[in-house]
Amino acid sequence: MFAVDDGEQLVGIGDIAFQLKITRQAVDYWTRKDAKFPEPVQVINAPAGSGAKGTRVWRKREVDAWIVEHYRKRKQ
Repeated sequence: MFAVDDGEQLVGIGDIAFQLKITRQAVDYWTRKDAKFPEPVQVINAPAGSGAKGTRVWRKREVDAWIVEHYRKRKQ
């Protein structure tokens, strides 16, 4: 189990894609290929033993920091 502050926001791939105005597939690529992308806080909706990957969620503040530090620099 993990602890999340009451005021802490969690985001998924769709949220990040919407924020950056790119596809979910592009975000999925960065989350898997960029070693500096934050680790997900939790994987949800993955039934045990089903082989399903589930939905990864991240702390919004960590993703925002990655966007400023790494993503925006690539776009320049």
